[in-house]
Amino acid sequence: MAESSTAAEASTRWDAWRARIFELAPHVFAAVAFAAGLFTIIAVATPALPRIRGLDGVERLISELPEMSASLAGVALMGLASGLRRRVDTAWAATTTLLVAICLYAALRHGHAVAAFTAGFAALALALTRSAFYRHSRLGELAPDPRVSIALAVAFGVALMGALLWAGGRPEFADAPWWALLTDQHLGRPGRALAFGGLAAIAVMAQHFLLARPRGAPALAASADFTRAETIIACAEDALPDAQLAFTGDKSFVFADGAFLMTARGGTSLIAMGPPVGKRASWRAALSALRAEGERMSLRPVVYSAPPDLLPDLLDAGFRVEKVGENAIIELGAFTMVGTAKQKLRSARRKFVEREGAAFEVLEPPYAESLWSELRTVSDAWLVAHGGSEKRFSLGAFDPDYLVRNPIAIVRQHGAIIAFANIWLTADGQRGALDLMRFDPERGANGLMDFLFTEILLWAQARGLRTFDLGMAPLAGLASDQYASLFARIGRLVHQYGEQFYGFQGLRTFKDKFGPRWEPRYIAAPGSWTLPLVLAEVAVLTNGPKP
Repeated sequence: MAESSTAAEASTRWDAWRARIFELAPHVFAAVAFAAGLFTIIAVATPALPRIRGLDGVERLISELPEMSASLAGVALMGLASGLRRRVDTAWAATTTLLVAICLYAALRHGHAVAAFTAGFAALALALTRSAFYRHSRLGELAPDPRVSIALAVAFGVALMGALLWAGGRPEFADAPWWALLTDQHLGRPGRALAFGGLAAIAVMAQHFLLARPRGAPALAASADFTRAETIIACAEDALPDAQLAFTGDKSFVFADGAFLMTARGGTSLIAMGPPVGKRASWRAALSALRAEGERMSLRPVVYSAPPDLLPDLLDAGFRVEKVGENAIIELGAFTMVGTAKQKLRSARRKFVEREGAAFEVLEPPYAESLWSELRTVSDAWLVAHGGSEKRFSLGAFDPDYLVRNPIAIVRQHGAIIAFANIWLTADGQRGALDLMRFDPERGANGLMDFLFTEILLWAQARGLRTFDLGMAPLAGLASDQYASLFARIGRLVHQYGEQFYGFQGLRTFKDKFGPRWEPRYIAAPGSWTLPLVLAEVAVLTNGPKP
């Protein structure tokens, strides 16, 4: 029995190790292919060949054909790096063939055993990881990454310097004209090979501009999409309250069987707001659909504000994950106004009820048309005091067509509304969350938000809700030890020194008054180095105009 258990554990470790190898293989071999191409071009630029004179044009071409072919192979290897990284099968086949050719070139033409062994070993390793390259595409349709074009230009600059150093070591170089670097029987050999490769490099760069697809933008959701999304939300398993962001009118939907993601384009990314909504068994399929949709539109797939439950599926789908903040979750079963920690909240209630004459109420749809003009007055006053523009994507905006779907909590003073907030509720009535919160700065006394939040939590508790989400504290709770990632270190610096621009710590302190459980939220993208850029794209998207 013990032997069987040990064998099973060993098999599991082997499977995990093998999966990790196949996950990393495209990126590793993309780097190997580019390095092999670079070293090949440098070798061509500094040939270790005997001096051959007296050859006519055809004989010279034949004698220099290996160098010209190697130069072309080097360019091709560097161009194929982007195809390998994208797991394209034709790029795998072409790279394997070229590495074998480079192995033979290094061994037979240069007599370089180490280079030949390295290229041969890389070709063998690439052959053994064939199943990691599963995407089908013709090479003619493969537009290289623009970074490859830049790297090609840099590589040729290095090779040209090598060629000049090689020629400068020849006695005849001092008296030779510059065009001898192309025409001379001996001095021109590296120059001619580099020129041949340079033409191929120009062709690769031109291919990028000719074949690179323009980045697309997802179409905004139509009426049928909203109907389908609403049906999925009503039947969703453990849907988060912020699934209601699907109805803000600024998103498109990516559907899978029984689930969907709400998305929008931000910069070069297709950004999904929150986890898939729907059957948990369909979450993985929804993430795959997001990646496929991103590839179709030449956009980077991203998931923003992902909860901990989604992490296994994100990792399985090849995403890299970093923490971006924490949500304040109130466990309503344990929420109480008793104790010294809640003294300020009790004082705010007494102040507004007894001295300010305030009254709290939660309104349910349908709403009277007159309500929107009252709420708009408060909203406009709040916007003027806080920058003057609505947010979008990750936050709701003042839009009656959107607000009409949910309960609205209001605070009246002397009959006039001075503050309001819309409340998201899940279909099972177990979870709630705050979305849009507005108050009139001129009419609302200090502590008004404490009073509004407290009354909403007590209302949710009386209604029988299990939890209530007060929203995210951005960049809160990031790792601070010596093992923290670079992303976390940068995020902590922004959190620490960006207080005057956003109020990170003040927001966290305000929500801490209510005794929440802080639940992590994450951002996910295919490459970890892109995550800071992606987070900036989310910020621009949230603060940008509504489409």
